[in-house]
Amino acid sequence: MPPDRIVRYDPALAAAPLFQPVWRGERTRLDRSFSFGGIEWRWRGPEQLGIAEQSLLLVLLELAREQESFAEEADEQTRHIVSELYDMGEQRRPRTAELTVSFYELCKRLNLHAGGSAGSQRRSELKRLCEVTVWSRCEDGVEFQSRLLTWQVGNRQGVRVLLNWRLTEVLFGGQFSAVCLNERLELRSECARALHCALSLRIRVDGTMSFHLNKLASYVWADMEPRYAGKRQKERAYSDTPAAIAQRRRRRDLLNAVDEIAHLSAWSIKSTPSGALRISRRTTISKEGALERATVPVVSARPTATRKRSVAGESQDGQVSIWQMLASAAASPGTR
Repeated sequence: MPPDRIVRYDPALAAAPLFQPVWRGERTRLDRSFSFGGIEWRWRGPEQLGIAEQSLLLVLLELAREQESFAEEADEQTRHIVSELYDMGEQRRPRTAELTVSFYELCKRLNLHAGGSAGSQRRSELKRLCEVTVWSRCEDGVEFQSRLLTWQVGNRQGVRVLLNWRLTEVLFGGQFSAVCLNERLELRSECARALHCALSLRIRVDGTMSFHLNKLASYVWADMEPRYAGKRQKERAYSDTPAAIAQRRRRRDLLNAVDEIAHLSAWSIKSTPSGALRISRRTTISKEGALERATVPVVSARPTATRKRSVAGESQDGQVSIWQMLASAAASPGTR
């Protein structure tokens, strides 16, 4: 059994379904607000983020932990990048993490074939993430604005990106929730992957919580009410209106998602007499037979050593090294 791919994910993202299943065609705009840790957060972007973008972000966080690369001592080019990431005038800016990846590597880590249009698809998903603006407002009225990610430079083979301060702190010093990528990639439907991530942010390892189905639906779709409003809404659910048909489809997708998660070895789901679902998250067994917790202890200290390791630069598939591309871009004064 391969070791668990545990990703450190921002627990604040449990407060709102920022990533949700999307239908083919035109996406709605992203505009979500929620409160977490005494801060009012608002995410805005030209397009709604889907489950594919969430999977890509998880892989980027996994790679960032491996590369352990920081943009702390900024040269002229990095200062320009950080200025785009943070529209602020302060000299001292929050710490950010930078990483360089190939689209081939991203496809590989997502268990996808790298041929055909797969690389272009990852490129489009990454651009959607880079277009998201995050606003935060503290209790004293101080507001802070940043990009979720910043695209520094890239070509058809790979890209170099910066992660914003919140993601960096979660990865290398702040509290986090553990999401298992192995489990996520075992799930086939987008609804199951969205629900798995939402439950991973809420249920600790060896923990158990109970949820009604409508409460689970509100974790997957932003426009779903946690509970039925009453008898009138229940009657409307059996009508033939577009809203009722969509509601029944979502309920069917959600039941299938619960069934998928129940088949994961570390999860157990049982019905209660009240009609709720009792969901438990257990420890996992490593291939050596020793018990492992499907989580990572919170790390409070910053890493002492930093290194820059280019995944795309390993050019095992004969592609042009992205570091060579970055060098060419830096040599051209007019290149951004």
